[in-house]
Amino acid sequence: MCGSQKTNMIELSKSFHSWVPEWLIRLILFSCLMPSMMLFFLPGINSNATAGYYGCQPNDAQFLIVLFYAGFVGFYILERRFFLFFPIKTYYILFHGLQILNCILMYCITDINWVFPLRFIQGMLFASAVNLSMSMIFSRIESSRAKVTSYSVFFGLLLVSSPFNNLVFASFLDDINFKQLYAFSGFSFLPGLFMIVLFMKNFRHVRPYPLYSLDWPSFIFYGGIFISIGYMAVYGQERYWFSDEQIRLCLLVILLFFFLFKFRQKHLKRMYIKLDVFKSRRFWMGILVLYIMYIERFSIQLSNQHFSTIFGLDPEHLSYLSIFDIAGIIIGVSLAGIWTLKNVPVKYIWITGFTFLFLFHYLMFFRFENTGNETLYWTPLIAHGIGTGLIMVPAILFVISTVKEIYSISAAAICLAVRFLGFTSSIAIINYFELGHKSKHFQVFRDHLTADNPVIRQELRSRAYMLAEKGLMTNPDKAGIKTFYQEVMKQAQIRTGMDYYEYMMILSVLMILIILLFPAMKNRYEKWREVKVSPV
Repeated sequence: MCGSQKTNMIELSKSFHSWVPEWLIRLILFSCLMPSMMLFFLPGINSNATAGYYGCQPNDAQFLIVLFYAGFVGFYILERRFFLFFPIKTYYILFHGLQILNCILMYCITDINWVFPLRFIQGMLFASAVNLSMSMIFSRIESSRAKVTSYSVFFGLLLVSSPFNNLVFASFLDDINFKQLYAFSGFSFLPGLFMIVLFMKNFRHVRPYPLYSLDWPSFIFYGGIFISIGYMAVYGQERYWFSDEQIRLCLLVILLFFFLFKFRQKHLKRMYIKLDVFKSRRFWMGILVLYIMYIERFSIQLSNQHFSTIFGLDPEHLSYLSIFDIAGIIIGVSLAGIWTLKNVPVKYIWITGFTFLFLFHYLMFFRFENTGNETLYWTPLIAHGIGTGLIMVPAILFVISTVKEIYSISAAAICLAVRFLGFTSSIAIINYFELGHKSKHFQVFRDHLTADNPVIRQELRSRAYMLAEKGLMTNPDKAGIKTFYQEVMKQAQIRTGMDYYEYMMILSVLMILIILLFPAMKNRYEKWREVKVSPV
Protein backbone atom coordinates (compact mmCIF):
# COMPACT_ATOMS: atom_id res chain seq x y z
CA MET A 1 0.00 0.00 0.00
CA CYS A 2 1.42 3.35 -0.98
CA GLY A 3 2.05 6.08 1.58
CA SER A 4 -0.78 8.39 0.49
CA GLN A 5 -3.31 5.56 0.71
CA LYS A 6 -2.12 4.68 4.21
CA THR A 7 -2.45 8.33 5.25
CA ASN A 8 -5.96 8.57 3.85
CA MET A 9 -7.03 5.39 5.64
CA ILE A 10 -5.60 6.64 8.95
CA GLU A 11 -7.40 9.94 8.56
CA LEU A 12 -10.65 8.14 7.81
CA SER A 13 -10.39 6.32 11.12
CA LYS A 14 -10.31 9.69 12.94
CA SER A 15 -13.73 10.75 11.69
CA PHE A 16 -15.52 9.85 14.93
CA HIS A 17 -15.08 11.51 18.31
CA SER A 18 -12.40 9.86 20.41
CA TRP A 19 -14.84 9.00 23.19
CA VAL A 20 -17.01 6.85 20.90
CA PRO A 21 -16.29 3.13 21.56
CA GLU A 22 -15.20 0.96 18.64
CA TRP A 23 -18.17 -1.40 18.86
CA LEU A 24 -20.55 1.54 18.56
CA ILE A 25 -18.72 2.85 15.48
CA ARG A 26 -19.07 -0.53 13.78
CA LEU A 27 -22.76 -0.60 14.71
CA ILE A 28 -23.28 2.91 13.28
CA LEU A 29 -21.54 2.06 10.01
CA PHE A 30 -23.53 -1.13 9.44
CA SER A 31 -26.76 0.62 10.48
CA CYS A 32 -26.13 3.07 7.64
CA LEU A 33 -25.86 0.15 5.20
CA MET A 34 -28.84 -1.94 6.25
CA PRO A 35 -31.71 0.41 5.18
CA SER A 36 -30.30 0.62 1.64
CA MET A 37 -29.93 -3.16 1.53
CA MET A 38 -33.58 -3.48 2.55
CA LEU A 39 -34.57 -1.34 -0.44
CA PHE A 40 -32.65 -3.60 -2.86
CA PHE A 41 -35.18 -6.44 -3.24
CA LEU A 42 -38.20 -4.65 -1.76
CA PRO A 43 -40.39 -4.76 -4.94
CA GLY A 44 -39.75 -8.51 -5.25
CA ILE A 45 -41.16 -9.45 -1.85
CA ASN A 46 -44.55 -9.99 -3.47
CA SER A 47 -44.51 -9.36 -7.21
CA ASN A 48 -48.29 -9.62 -7.46
CA ALA A 49 -48.77 -7.00 -4.73
CA THR A 50 -46.27 -4.71 -6.45
CA ALA A 51 -47.98 -5.20 -9.81
CA GLY A 52 -51.41 -4.62 -8.27
CA TYR A 53 -50.36 -1.40 -6.57
CA TYR A 54 -48.72 0.12 -9.65
CA GLY A 55 -51.16 -1.39 -12.15
CA CYS A 56 -48.37 -3.14 -14.05
CA GLN A 57 -47.19 -6.67 -14.83
CA PRO A 58 -45.25 -8.87 -12.35
CA ASN A 59 -42.16 -8.70 -14.57
CA ASP A 60 -42.21 -4.89 -14.16
CA ALA A 61 -41.60 -5.52 -10.45
CA GLN A 62 -38.62 -7.65 -11.49
CA PHE A 63 -37.33 -4.80 -13.63
CA LEU A 64 -37.51 -2.46 -10.61
CA ILE A 65 -34.91 -4.66 -8.90
CA VAL A 66 -32.78 -4.72 -12.05
CA LEU A 67 -32.81 -0.89 -12.24
CA PHE A 68 -31.63 -0.61 -8.62
CA TYR A 69 -28.80 -3.04 -9.39
CA ALA A 70 -27.90 -1.17 -12.61
CA GLY A 71 -27.69 2.13 -10.71
CA PHE A 72 -25.37 0.50 -8.18
CA VAL A 73 -23.11 -0.97 -10.87
CA GLY A 74 -23.00 2.09 -13.12
CA PHE A 75 -22.38 4.70 -10.42
CA TYR A 76 -19.82 2.76 -8.38
CA ILE A 77 -16.77 4.26 -10.12
CA LEU A 78 -18.08 7.82 -10.56
CA GLU A 79 -19.21 7.93 -6.94
CA ARG A 80 -15.62 7.93 -5.71
CA ARG A 81 -15.19 11.50 -6.99
CA PHE A 82 -18.03 12.64 -4.73
CA PHE A 83 -16.56 10.61 -1.88
CA LEU A 84 -13.27 12.53 -2.24
CA PHE A 85 -14.96 15.92 -2.53
CA PHE A 86 -17.35 16.04 0.43
CA PRO A 87 -16.44 15.91 4.12
CA ILE A 88 -17.47 12.52 5.46
CA LYS A 89 -20.15 13.75 7.85
CA THR A 90 -21.64 16.04 5.20
CA TYR A 91 -21.63 13.19 2.68
CA TYR A 92 -23.41 10.83 5.07
CA ILE A 93 -26.07 13.44 5.81
CA LEU A 94 -26.44 14.21 2.10
CA PHE A 95 -27.11 10.72 0.80
CA HIS A 96 -29.23 9.79 3.85
CA GLY A 97 -31.37 12.84 3.15
CA LEU A 98 -31.63 11.94 -0.54
CA GLN A 99 -32.63 8.37 0.31
CA ILE A 100 -35.36 9.62 2.67
CA LEU A 101 -36.60 12.02 -0.03
CA ASN A 102 -36.57 9.17 -2.54
CA CYS A 103 -38.65 6.99 -0.19
CA ILE A 104 -41.14 9.85 0.25
CA LEU A 105 -41.50 10.12 -3.52
CA MET A 106 -41.91 6.35 -3.84
CA TYR A 107 -44.60 6.55 -1.14
CA CYS A 108 -46.52 9.25 -3.01
CA ILE A 109 -46.11 8.12 -6.65
CA THR A 110 -48.19 5.34 -8.16
CA ASP A 111 -47.21 5.76 -11.83
CA ILE A 112 -44.71 3.02 -12.65
CA ASN A 113 -43.05 5.19 -15.32
CA TRP A 114 -41.88 7.60 -12.61
CA VAL A 115 -40.88 4.79 -10.26
CA PHE A 116 -38.38 3.35 -12.78
CA PRO A 117 -35.93 6.32 -12.64
CA LEU A 118 -36.39 6.60 -8.86
CA ARG A 119 -35.24 3.01 -8.44
CA PHE A 120 -32.16 3.69 -10.55
CA ILE A 121 -31.35 6.69 -8.33
CA GLN A 122 -31.81 4.50 -5.25
CA GLY A 123 -29.15 2.19 -6.66
CA MET A 124 -26.79 5.12 -7.16
CA LEU A 125 -27.32 6.20 -3.55
CA PHE A 126 -26.72 2.62 -2.43
CA ALA A 127 -23.31 2.80 -4.14
CA SER A 128 -22.54 5.87 -2.01
CA ALA A 129 -23.58 4.07 1.18
CA VAL A 130 -21.51 0.99 0.38
CA ASN A 131 -18.36 2.84 -0.68
CA LEU A 132 -18.30 5.20 2.28
CA SER A 133 -19.34 2.76 4.99
CA MET A 134 -17.00 -0.01 3.84
CA SER A 135 -14.10 2.45 3.44
CA MET A 136 -14.74 3.64 7.00
CA ILE A 137 -14.83 0.07 8.28
CA PHE A 138 -11.60 -0.90 6.52
CA SER A 139 -9.87 2.25 7.76
CA ARG A 140 -10.30 0.98 11.31
CA ILE A 141 -8.77 -2.48 10.86
CA GLU A 142 -5.20 -3.55 10.45
CA SER A 143 -5.11 -7.34 10.74
CA SER A 144 -6.04 -9.74 7.99
CA ARG A 145 -8.43 -11.48 10.40
CA ALA A 146 -10.46 -8.32 10.88
CA LYS A 147 -10.38 -7.66 7.13
CA VAL A 148 -11.83 -11.09 6.31
CA THR A 149 -14.38 -10.75 9.12
CA SER A 150 -15.61 -7.38 7.84
CA TYR A 151 -15.83 -8.67 4.28
CA SER A 152 -17.71 -11.76 5.46
CA VAL A 153 -20.19 -9.67 7.44
CA PHE A 154 -20.83 -7.27 4.55
CA PHE A 155 -21.32 -9.91 1.86
CA GLY A 156 -23.25 -12.08 4.28
CA LEU A 157 -25.67 -9.20 4.77
CA LEU A 158 -25.86 -8.72 1.00
CA LEU A 159 -26.64 -12.41 0.44
CA VAL A 160 -29.33 -12.56 3.13
CA SER A 161 -30.96 -9.25 2.15
CA SER A 162 -33.44 -10.92 -0.22
CA PRO A 163 -34.62 -13.81 2.03
CA PHE A 164 -34.53 -11.51 5.07
CA ASN A 165 -36.80 -8.99 3.35
CA ASN A 166 -39.19 -11.80 2.47
CA LEU A 167 -39.19 -13.01 6.05
CA VAL A 168 -39.76 -9.59 7.62
CA PHE A 169 -42.06 -7.81 5.18
CA ALA A 170 -44.13 -10.56 3.51
CA SER A 171 -46.60 -10.79 6.41
CA PHE A 172 -46.99 -6.97 6.53
CA LEU A 173 -48.38 -6.84 3.00
CA ASP A 174 -51.57 -8.61 4.10
CA ASP A 175 -52.25 -5.94 6.72
CA ILE A 176 -50.98 -2.69 5.21
CA ASN A 177 -51.01 -0.80 1.95
CA PHE A 178 -48.01 -1.59 -0.27
CA LYS A 179 -46.80 2.00 -0.29
CA GLN A 180 -46.31 1.92 3.48
CA LEU A 181 -43.28 -0.31 2.93
CA TYR A 182 -41.53 2.77 1.57
CA ALA A 183 -42.65 4.77 4.60
CA PHE A 184 -41.03 2.17 6.88
CA SER A 185 -37.93 2.20 4.68
CA GLY A 186 -37.68 5.98 4.94
CA PHE A 187 -37.96 5.87 8.74
CA SER A 188 -35.26 3.17 8.89
CA PHE A 189 -32.69 5.73 7.67
CA LEU A 190 -33.35 8.05 10.63
CA PRO A 191 -31.46 6.12 13.39
CA GLY A 192 -28.26 6.00 11.32
CA LEU A 193 -28.63 9.67 10.37
CA PHE A 194 -29.15 10.64 14.00
CA MET A 195 -26.08 8.70 15.19
CA ILE A 196 -23.92 10.19 12.41
CA VAL A 197 -24.92 13.72 13.45
CA LEU A 198 -24.30 12.95 17.11
CA PHE A 199 -21.08 10.90 17.06
CA MET A 200 -19.15 11.96 13.95
CA LYS A 201 -16.81 14.94 13.68
CA ASN A 202 -17.09 17.44 10.87
CA PHE A 203 -13.77 16.24 9.50
CA ARG A 204 -12.39 16.28 5.95
CA HIS A 205 -10.21 13.22 5.37
CA VAL A 206 -8.43 14.44 2.24
CA ARG A 207 -7.88 17.65 0.40
CA PRO A 208 -11.06 18.23 -1.67
CA TYR A 209 -10.80 17.20 -5.27
CA PRO A 210 -12.97 19.65 -7.27
CA LEU A 211 -16.03 18.24 -9.03
CA TYR A 212 -15.05 19.31 -12.51
CA SER A 213 -14.42 17.06 -15.50
CA LEU A 214 -16.70 14.39 -14.08
CA ASP A 215 -16.83 11.54 -16.55
CA TRP A 216 -20.60 11.62 -17.06
CA PRO A 217 -20.40 10.26 -20.65
CA SER A 218 -18.67 7.07 -19.46
CA PHE A 219 -21.26 6.74 -16.68
CA ILE A 220 -24.10 7.09 -19.20
CA PHE A 221 -22.56 4.55 -21.58
CA TYR A 222 -21.71 2.11 -18.78
CA GLY A 223 -25.04 2.43 -16.99
CA GLY A 224 -26.99 2.33 -20.27
CA ILE A 225 -25.41 -1.01 -21.15
CA PHE A 226 -26.60 -2.60 -17.91
CA ILE A 227 -30.09 -1.10 -18.09
CA SER A 228 -30.46 -2.50 -21.62
CA ILE A 229 -29.13 -5.92 -20.61
CA GLY A 230 -31.56 -5.99 -17.69
CA TYR A 231 -34.47 -4.99 -19.92
CA MET A 232 -33.67 -7.76 -22.39
CA ALA A 233 -33.36 -10.33 -19.59
CA VAL A 234 -36.71 -9.41 -18.03
CA TYR A 235 -38.85 -8.89 -21.14
CA GLY A 236 -36.98 -10.80 -23.87
CA GLN A 237 -38.71 -14.18 -23.62
CA GLU A 238 -42.15 -12.61 -23.19
CA ARG A 239 -41.68 -10.57 -26.38
CA TYR A 240 -40.08 -13.40 -28.41
CA TRP A 241 -36.69 -11.76 -28.25
CA PHE A 242 -35.52 -10.16 -31.49
CA SER A 243 -38.90 -10.29 -33.18
CA ASP A 244 -39.78 -7.34 -30.93
CA GLU A 245 -38.66 -3.84 -31.90
CA GLN A 246 -37.80 -2.75 -28.34
CA ILE A 247 -35.56 -5.79 -27.78
CA ARG A 248 -33.74 -5.09 -31.05
CA LEU A 249 -33.33 -1.47 -29.94
CA CYS A 250 -31.83 -2.63 -26.63
CA LEU A 251 -29.32 -4.80 -28.48
CA LEU A 252 -28.37 -1.83 -30.66
CA VAL A 253 -27.91 0.36 -27.57
CA ILE A 254 -25.71 -2.28 -25.93
CA LEU A 255 -23.45 -2.61 -28.97
CA LEU A 256 -23.28 1.13 -29.61
CA PHE A 257 -22.62 2.09 -25.98
CA PHE A 258 -20.06 -0.71 -25.60
CA PHE A 259 -17.96 0.48 -28.55
CA LEU A 260 -18.32 4.14 -27.49
CA PHE A 261 -17.30 3.25 -23.93
CA LYS A 262 -14.31 1.20 -25.06
CA PHE A 263 -13.21 3.89 -27.54
CA ARG A 264 -13.51 6.55 -24.85
CA GLN A 265 -11.44 4.53 -22.36
CA LYS A 266 -8.56 4.29 -24.84
CA HIS A 267 -8.43 8.07 -25.21
CA LEU A 268 -8.97 9.12 -21.58
CA LYS A 269 -6.12 10.12 -19.33
CA ARG A 270 -8.02 8.77 -16.31
CA MET A 271 -9.95 5.72 -17.43
CA TYR A 272 -13.37 5.02 -15.94
CA ILE A 273 -12.40 1.35 -15.66
CA LYS A 274 -8.85 0.13 -16.30
CA LEU A 275 -9.33 -2.64 -18.86
CA ASP A 276 -5.86 -4.08 -18.16
CA VAL A 277 -7.46 -6.18 -15.42
CA PHE A 278 -8.60 -8.63 -18.09
CA LYS A 279 -5.04 -9.61 -18.97
CA SER A 280 -4.79 -12.11 -16.11
CA ARG A 281 -6.05 -15.69 -16.57
CA ARG A 282 -6.68 -15.93 -12.85
CA PHE A 283 -8.89 -12.85 -13.06
CA TRP A 284 -11.00 -14.56 -15.75
CA MET A 285 -11.21 -17.68 -13.62
CA GLY A 286 -12.37 -15.72 -10.59
CA ILE A 287 -15.12 -13.84 -12.41
CA LEU A 288 -16.29 -17.07 -14.08
CA VAL A 289 -16.74 -18.65 -10.64
CA LEU A 290 -18.59 -15.56 -9.44
CA TYR A 291 -20.83 -15.46 -12.53
CA ILE A 292 -21.84 -19.13 -12.35
CA MET A 293 -22.41 -18.91 -8.61
CA TYR A 294 -24.84 -16.01 -9.11
CA ILE A 295 -26.78 -17.96 -11.75
CA GLU A 296 -27.09 -20.91 -9.38
CA ARG A 297 -27.82 -18.66 -6.42
CA PHE A 298 -31.04 -17.33 -7.96
CA SER A 299 -32.22 -20.76 -9.09
CA ILE A 300 -33.95 -20.81 -5.71
CA GLN A 301 -36.57 -18.57 -7.35
CA LEU A 302 -37.87 -21.61 -9.22
CA SER A 303 -38.20 -23.47 -5.92
CA ASN A 304 -40.20 -20.56 -4.51
CA GLN A 305 -42.47 -20.64 -7.58
CA HIS A 306 -42.97 -24.36 -7.02
CA PHE A 307 -43.94 -23.81 -3.41
CA SER A 308 -46.42 -21.08 -4.32
CA THR A 309 -48.03 -22.54 -7.48
CA ILE A 310 -47.98 -26.27 -6.67
CA PHE A 311 -48.28 -26.29 -2.87
CA GLY A 312 -50.32 -23.08 -2.74
CA LEU A 313 -48.16 -21.31 -0.16
CA ASP A 314 -48.94 -17.61 0.18
CA PRO A 315 -46.02 -15.12 0.41
CA GLU A 316 -46.20 -15.05 4.22
CA HIS A 317 -45.87 -18.82 4.68
CA LEU A 318 -43.37 -19.00 1.82
CA SER A 319 -41.20 -16.47 3.66
CA TYR A 320 -40.85 -18.85 6.62
CA LEU A 321 -38.82 -21.20 4.42
CA SER A 322 -36.33 -18.35 3.99
CA ILE A 323 -35.12 -19.06 7.54
CA PHE A 324 -33.31 -22.16 6.30
CA ASP A 325 -31.65 -20.31 3.42
CA ILE A 326 -30.53 -17.55 5.81
CA ALA A 327 -29.13 -20.15 8.23
CA GLY A 328 -27.21 -21.80 5.39
CA ILE A 329 -25.74 -18.48 4.22
CA ILE A 330 -24.54 -17.67 7.74
CA ILE A 331 -22.91 -21.11 8.01
CA GLY A 332 -21.33 -20.84 4.55
CA VAL A 333 -19.93 -17.33 5.03
CA SER A 334 -18.57 -18.25 8.46
CA LEU A 335 -16.87 -21.39 7.15
CA ALA A 336 -15.41 -19.46 4.20
CA GLY A 337 -13.95 -16.86 6.55
CA ILE A 338 -12.47 -19.48 8.89
CA TRP A 339 -10.96 -21.53 6.05
CA THR A 340 -9.57 -18.42 4.39
CA LEU A 341 -7.82 -17.41 7.61
CA LYS A 342 -6.45 -20.95 7.97
CA ASN A 343 -4.97 -20.78 4.45
CA VAL A 344 -7.18 -23.50 3.01
CA PRO A 345 -6.58 -23.35 -0.79
CA VAL A 346 -9.29 -21.30 -2.44
CA LYS A 347 -9.95 -23.98 -5.07
CA TYR A 348 -11.05 -26.41 -2.33
CA ILE A 349 -13.39 -23.81 -0.83
CA TRP A 350 -14.95 -23.25 -4.27
CA ILE A 351 -15.28 -26.97 -4.92
CA THR A 352 -17.00 -27.45 -1.57
CA GLY A 353 -19.36 -24.57 -2.39
CA PHE A 354 -20.34 -25.96 -5.79
CA THR A 355 -20.75 -29.41 -4.22
CA PHE A 356 -23.35 -27.95 -1.86
CA LEU A 357 -25.07 -26.20 -4.78
CA PHE A 358 -25.11 -29.52 -6.65
CA LEU A 359 -26.61 -31.13 -3.54
CA PHE A 360 -29.33 -28.44 -3.41
CA HIS A 361 -30.37 -29.02 -7.03
CA TYR A 362 -30.11 -32.80 -6.68
CA LEU A 363 -32.34 -32.92 -3.59
CA MET A 364 -34.87 -30.49 -5.06
CA PHE A 365 -34.96 -32.48 -8.32
CA PHE A 366 -36.50 -35.42 -6.47
CA ARG A 367 -38.82 -33.22 -4.42
CA PHE A 368 -40.68 -31.61 -7.33
CA GLU A 369 -44.04 -33.27 -6.68
CA ASN A 370 -47.74 -32.44 -6.59
CA THR A 371 -47.85 -32.77 -2.83
CA GLY A 372 -45.14 -32.49 -0.26
CA ASN A 373 -44.28 -32.10 3.38
CA GLU A 374 -42.51 -28.86 4.26
CA THR A 375 -40.18 -30.81 6.58
CA LEU A 376 -38.57 -32.33 3.48
CA TYR A 377 -37.23 -29.01 2.20
CA TRP A 378 -35.10 -27.59 4.99
CA THR A 379 -32.09 -29.71 4.00
CA PRO A 380 -31.78 -28.51 0.37
CA LEU A 381 -32.45 -24.89 1.37
CA ILE A 382 -29.65 -24.97 3.94
CA ALA A 383 -27.37 -26.60 1.34
CA HIS A 384 -28.16 -23.74 -1.07
CA GLY A 385 -27.24 -21.12 1.53
CA ILE A 386 -23.99 -22.88 2.47
CA GLY A 387 -22.95 -23.18 -1.19
CA THR A 388 -23.44 -19.50 -2.00
CA GLY A 389 -21.88 -18.40 1.29
CA LEU A 390 -18.77 -20.50 0.71
CA ILE A 391 -18.08 -19.13 -2.78
CA MET A 392 -18.86 -15.39 -2.49
CA VAL A 393 -16.13 -13.87 -0.31
CA PRO A 394 -13.20 -16.11 -1.41
CA ALA A 395 -14.08 -15.46 -5.07
CA ILE A 396 -14.06 -11.66 -4.69
CA LEU A 397 -10.85 -11.67 -2.63
CA PHE A 398 -9.23 -13.93 -5.23
CA VAL A 399 -10.29 -11.72 -8.16
CA ILE A 400 -9.00 -8.52 -6.57
CA SER A 401 -5.73 -10.18 -5.54
CA THR A 402 -4.98 -11.24 -9.13
CA VAL A 403 -4.39 -7.64 -10.29
CA LYS A 404 -2.00 -4.89 -9.29
CA GLU A 405 -3.08 -2.66 -6.44
CA ILE A 406 -3.65 0.33 -8.73
CA TYR A 407 -6.26 -1.80 -10.55
CA SER A 408 -8.09 -2.97 -7.41
CA ILE A 409 -10.94 -0.45 -7.80
CA SER A 410 -11.49 -1.51 -11.41
CA ALA A 411 -11.36 -5.18 -10.41
CA ALA A 412 -13.99 -4.56 -7.74
CA ALA A 413 -16.17 -2.76 -10.29
CA ILE A 414 -15.87 -5.72 -12.68
CA CYS A 415 -16.84 -8.10 -9.85
CA LEU A 416 -19.92 -5.99 -9.26
CA ALA A 417 -20.75 -6.01 -12.99
CA VAL A 418 -20.29 -9.78 -13.19
CA ARG A 419 -22.66 -10.29 -10.26
CA PHE A 420 -25.22 -8.14 -12.09
CA LEU A 421 -24.76 -10.20 -15.26
CA GLY A 422 -25.19 -13.41 -13.27
CA PHE A 423 -28.38 -12.06 -11.72
CA THR A 424 -29.86 -10.96 -15.05
CA SER A 425 -28.76 -14.18 -16.76
CA SER A 426 -30.64 -16.18 -14.13
CA ILE A 427 -33.73 -14.05 -14.83
CA ALA A 428 -33.47 -14.68 -18.58
CA ILE A 429 -32.92 -18.43 -18.15
CA ILE A 430 -35.78 -18.85 -15.68
CA ASN A 431 -38.09 -16.79 -17.91
CA TYR A 432 -37.20 -19.06 -20.82
CA PHE A 433 -38.05 -22.17 -18.84
CA GLU A 434 -41.23 -20.63 -17.38
CA LEU A 435 -42.58 -19.17 -20.63
CA GLY A 436 -40.99 -21.26 -23.38
CA HIS A 437 -39.90 -24.61 -22.01
CA LYS A 438 -43.06 -25.15 -19.94
CA SER A 439 -45.29 -24.67 -22.99
CA LYS A 440 -43.44 -27.51 -24.73
CA HIS A 441 -44.19 -29.87 -21.84
CA PHE A 442 -47.80 -28.71 -21.77
CA GLN A 443 -48.10 -29.40 -25.50
CA VAL A 444 -46.72 -32.93 -25.03
CA PHE A 445 -49.20 -33.60 -22.22
CA ARG A 446 -52.07 -32.20 -24.29
CA ASP A 447 -51.20 -34.40 -27.27
CA HIS A 448 -51.46 -37.51 -25.11
CA LEU A 449 -54.43 -36.47 -22.97
CA THR A 450 -57.11 -36.39 -25.66
CA ALA A 451 -60.88 -36.55 -25.19
CA ASP A 452 -61.13 -39.92 -26.98
CA ASN A 453 -58.88 -41.51 -24.36
CA PRO A 454 -61.17 -43.65 -22.13
CA VAL A 455 -59.03 -43.02 -19.07
CA ILE A 456 -59.32 -39.24 -19.59
CA ARG A 457 -63.10 -39.48 -20.14
CA GLN A 458 -63.45 -41.40 -16.90
CA GLU A 459 -61.30 -38.85 -15.05
CA LEU A 460 -63.39 -35.94 -16.35
CA ARG A 461 -66.64 -37.71 -15.36
CA SER A 462 -65.24 -38.36 -11.89
CA ARG A 463 -64.27 -34.73 -11.45
CA ALA A 464 -67.67 -33.49 -12.65
CA TYR A 465 -69.45 -35.90 -10.31
CA MET A 466 -67.27 -34.86 -7.36
CA LEU A 467 -67.96 -31.17 -7.99
CA ALA A 468 -71.70 -31.82 -8.28
CA GLU A 469 -71.62 -33.75 -5.01
CA LYS A 470 -70.00 -30.74 -3.35
CA GLY A 471 -72.84 -28.48 -4.49
CA LEU A 472 -71.79 -27.15 -7.89
CA MET A 473 -75.01 -27.44 -9.88
CA THR A 474 -74.08 -25.21 -12.85
CA ASN A 475 -71.86 -26.72 -15.55
CA PRO A 476 -69.96 -29.25 -13.43
CA ASP A 477 -68.58 -30.79 -16.65
CA LYS A 478 -66.87 -27.53 -17.66
CA ALA A 479 -65.60 -27.00 -14.12
CA GLY A 480 -64.17 -30.54 -14.14
CA ILE A 481 -62.33 -29.81 -17.39
CA LYS A 482 -60.96 -26.62 -15.86
CA THR A 483 -59.61 -28.39 -12.76
CA PHE A 484 -58.11 -31.08 -14.99
CA TYR A 485 -56.46 -28.37 -17.09
CA GLN A 486 -54.98 -26.87 -13.92
CA GLU A 487 -53.53 -30.24 -12.96
CA VAL A 488 -51.91 -30.58 -16.38
CA MET A 489 -50.38 -27.12 -15.98
CA LYS A 490 -49.00 -28.17 -12.59
CA GLN A 491 -47.41 -31.23 -14.16
CA ALA A 492 -45.83 -29.03 -16.84
CA GLN A 493 -44.53 -26.72 -14.08
CA ILE A 494 -43.04 -29.67 -12.19
CA ARG A 495 -41.38 -31.09 -15.30
CA THR A 496 -39.97 -27.64 -16.13
CA GLY A 497 -38.44 -27.28 -12.67
CA MET A 498 -36.89 -30.74 -12.90
CA ASP A 499 -35.33 -29.94 -16.29
CA TYR A 500 -33.92 -26.64 -15.05
CA TYR A 501 -32.40 -28.20 -11.94
CA GLU A 502 -30.96 -31.02 -14.03
CA TYR A 503 -29.07 -28.43 -16.09
CA MET A 504 -27.93 -26.70 -12.89
CA MET A 505 -26.52 -30.01 -11.61
CA ILE A 506 -24.56 -30.43 -14.84
CA LEU A 507 -23.31 -26.84 -14.52
CA SER A 508 -22.12 -27.47 -10.95
CA VAL A 509 -20.21 -30.58 -12.01
CA LEU A 510 -18.60 -28.72 -14.93
CA MET A 511 -17.48 -25.92 -12.60
CA ILE A 512 -15.95 -28.41 -10.17
CA LEU A 513 -14.00 -30.02 -13.04
CA ILE A 514 -12.86 -26.63 -14.38
CA ILE A 515 -11.62 -25.55 -10.95
CA LEU A 516 -9.77 -28.85 -10.46
CA LEU A 517 -8.11 -28.65 -13.88
CA PHE A 518 -7.30 -24.93 -13.87
CA PRO A 519 -3.49 -24.54 -13.78
CA ALA A 520 -1.46 -22.41 -11.37
CA MET A 521 -4.32 -21.72 -8.97
CA LYS A 522 -2.55 -20.31 -5.91
CA ASN A 523 -3.90 -19.11 -2.59
CA ARG A 524 -2.48 -15.59 -2.98
CA TYR A 525 -3.33 -14.95 0.68
CA GLU A 526 -0.17 -13.00 1.35
CA LYS A 527 -0.95 -10.55 -1.43
CA TRP A 528 -4.44 -9.58 -0.33
CA ARG A 529 -3.23 -9.26 3.24
CA GLU A 530 -0.91 -6.47 2.10
CA VAL A 531 -3.02 -4.60 -0.45
CA LYS A 532 -5.82 -2.17 0.18
CA VAL A 533 -8.88 -4.28 -0.64
CA SER A 534 -11.60 -2.33 -2.41
CA PRO A 535 -14.94 -2.11 -0.60
CA VAL A 536 -17.08 -3.98 -3.16
